[in-house]
Amino acid sequence: MLASVSDDRTIRIWSLTNPKLRPLVIFGHTARVWDCQFVDEYLVSISEDSTCRVWKNGLISNSGGGDVDMGDTSMDCLACWEGHTGKNIWSCAVSTDHKIVATGGQDSGVRLWSLASIKENNIESEDDLVCMQLAVEHKGDMIRNFALINHKTVLASTDHGHLIKFDASTESPTWTETYQDDDLRGYSALEQSQCGRLIVAGSMKGGLLFYSAKDEFMPVKTVMHAKSIFAIIIIGSQVNESFFYVISYAFDGDVCFHRLDVSNKDKPSLITPYVIKLPEITTTVISAALVERAGLLILGSKEASIVIYRLPDLMSCGNDKLLVYPNIQVRRVHKKQGFSRITIKQPTKLTGTTGDDECITFWTTGRDGCYNEYRLTVIGPPASSPTLGNCVLGLDSRGDTITESGDLRLEKVYRNKVTKGWLEGAIYVDGELLLMGFYQKSFFVYNETKHFEMISVACGGAHRRWHFNTLDSRLNNASFAFIRKEAIYAYIRDGNSTVDGYQESTLQENYHGREVRTIKYLESAMNRNDTDGPILFATGGEDTILRIHQHIPDSQSRFTTHSIIRKHNSVIKCLQWSRGIDTLLFTAGGKEEFRCWRLGTNQNQGVESLAVDCMEWATCPVVGDERIETRIMDLTTRTINATIGLHLIGAVYSDAMIRIWLFNEKTRKFSLVVDGTWHAKCILQIDNVAIKQTNETDRILFFTSATDGKVAMWDISDELHSVLENVDVESDPTKAAIKLTQPLAFYQVHMSGVNALEVTEFDDDSLLIMTGGEDNAVAATLVNKTDGQTLIDGPCIIANAHASSVNGIYIANSENKCHQTFTVATVSTDQRLNIWSAALALDHSDTNNSYNDRHKASFELELVDSIFVDIPDPQH
Repeated sequence: MLASVSDDRTIRIWSLTNPKLRPLVIFGHTARVWDCQFVDEYLVSISEDSTCRVWKNGLISNSGGGDVDMGDTSMDCLACWEGHTGKNIWSCAVSTDHKIVATGGQDSGVRLWSLASIKENNIESEDDLVCMQLAVEHKGDMIRNFALINHKTVLASTDHGHLIKFDASTESPTWTETYQDDDLRGYSALEQSQCGRLIVAGSMKGGLLFYSAKDEFMPVKTVMHAKSIFAIIIIGSQVNESFFYVISYAFDGDVCFHRLDVSNKDKPSLITPYVIKLPEITTTVISAALVERAGLLILGSKEASIVIYRLPDLMSCGNDKLLVYPNIQVRRVHKKQGFSRITIKQPTKLTGTTGDDECITFWTTGRDGCYNEYRLTVIGPPASSPTLGNCVLGLDSRGDTITESGDLRLEKVYRNKVTKGWLEGAIYVDGELLLMGFYQKSFFVYNETKHFEMISVACGGAHRRWHFNTLDSRLNNASFAFIRKEAIYAYIRDGNSTVDGYQESTLQENYHGREVRTIKYLESAMNRNDTDGPILFATGGEDTILRIHQHIPDSQSRFTTHSIIRKHNSVIKCLQWSRGIDTLLFTAGGKEEFRCWRLGTNQNQGVESLAVDCMEWATCPVVGDERIETRIMDLTTRTINATIGLHLIGAVYSDAMIRIWLFNEKTRKFSLVVDGTWHAKCILQIDNVAIKQTNETDRILFFTSATDGKVAMWDISDELHSVLENVDVESDPTKAAIKLTQPLAFYQVHMSGVNALEVTEFDDDSLLIMTGGEDNAVAATLVNKTDGQTLIDGPCIIANAHASSVNGIYIANSENKCHQTFTVATVSTDQRLNIWSAALALDHSDTNNSYNDRHKASFELELVDSIFVDIPDPQH
């Protein structure tokens, strides 16, 4: 056999023994295929689409069929490994024992994959399933429902009212009867607690049975509803292991909240402290989550709604049946496709906000194949008891990402689609989010945290009644069970999901799939007065991915990546932080994409790193010609009023346009305040300086540089403040209130493009402008702060500061008794990091001179150190 790969995204397998046989065509990669290798009965291929795929070699199975036409035949893809980021897996190697595949990608990552796990993780035959068929003594009976006690033990209910148990761990497993109740005849709802200690059955007459499958306590029976029980949700207490919270929902529309106390095993106590009133809009409860200490109940409905309640005095509640009305309802969180489950992460304290706000993260899954991540924040004590009709309503389908009542704020943090099929639930275990669903005729578990499919079980498609549980995130002691043809089928896994001690899949972590174009530290985290604060930074690149990282300056000087966000459709060219009411991050790049993100940080107790989420906050409208490929080249930010959340963002474009936007945190809207052009060519950099004045408003100067080698200075402070105070810029957010005409001043500093620009206050009278250009030069210029245009000294130009173009400049200052000295760092594509001393050299022969004697001073740049960096083509 011969395998060939092509730019047409196909793999073709040719028979060398039968030249007349048409090649087997394999299609599945979404970009060019670079390599394909034979490995026993498999084919392993790598592609530009950054996946490594494993295929079943159909030519082997049809080797005897000489007359069989193999043309245009595709094979099922057994595995699609997606650990690499961006574009291209360039290389692939297989271990000599054919158990491990190693791949290397353009993202600099090296990953290992287990070929030995293919058979174990892709269950295609019913021979691997345990069939739990009813025994002869139950002839005429029918299994109607079931629950999982653990990964090998099933408890089922029959239409004759029997509860029967099947333990697959026994030598000769069979069904044994454990309980019988005529009230459970016909059909009974059945649910188990996550720990498997409690089983709750609901009858067609509205009764509830609380039963211990492990005989830990006596059964408890009660009648709570007038009609058949539709749904039961069990939530174990995190405060007292003897407590279980049970929510029952019946076709009469009532939702009851119960607490079962099994501390007295002979006489468990059951109270119903709350009756949950549903919203006026039709709501069929199918899922729930509880934050016990905060007294928060989150319900999910069949109609794809989230409903949130505050339960008063949950920790000390009595048997009062208090009516509780909803605070918040958000509809159509999964459009019209249906809602499946709520999965909650235990709350933490927010460190990035004022006060002791409590933050709860939870996820919803739906039959649209998507999952949503939400953050629920308690922003105050419970308001007066809400009444029916006072519920705050949000509508996801119209773009509502924040819904806020008087004491709660619900924010939609993230949404992602992981399957063309259905998502039926999620499990959060060991800090990893596992998504479960059905696609075509298989059940799958997908690790969203690590982005790979963990297991696939052929089961015939979606099922009305099924269960999955696992001991941990590696699928130790896991099982998947479902009802089919009056029997229960189960796939039971003992031990680890990998074989032969194969544990780790990453040799070298990747960062970005292609060039990193921009990196910015969160300046407040690097405040000199906050040396113990976390060091956060963001990166963006050609792979269109935004990443939020934290540097941990321990002995290993390591960093961890908190967020990986794929929302930009083109290169991320620039980003800037800004602090107002919250911490904001502005990102921009190709196709004039300009977005705002809000950063939230939670302190992980006992862990050096934070828990960080980055929520999409707003998108800036495109005002240029969408038919032209225009890039936003650079951004600069200035907080105008932190209390009310007003930010100015200066942006420069590849079509020589300068635009200054106002962003309002409260309305979450961009408004164009200033636009215009003066540079004849592409503008590369923009910076700003705020100069304190005697009145309350700062004087804001903007500085721009372009490919023509010029630096321009702009002073529009008076007009800008007047517009912000007197004009409603949000009424027409794409129409500029101020037009730029001529800069305050400009000067020629480089022979070609100015790639790096940074401006800072030098002293009370002057500003220091540092630039680096395509001409390999570094230049320093002092400008009079008062008029913004008089050159005090310079430009002081170091013509051959680097051996190639200068791409980044950073200024740090320190003071000396004699004169002020600044430390300047520059970086170039020559892979050199140069450290310079920038200072005024005074005439020390005149003992009467002062620091401000400019006529006796000249500005000097002196090279202090030069360091080689092993980063190719550094940008910043």
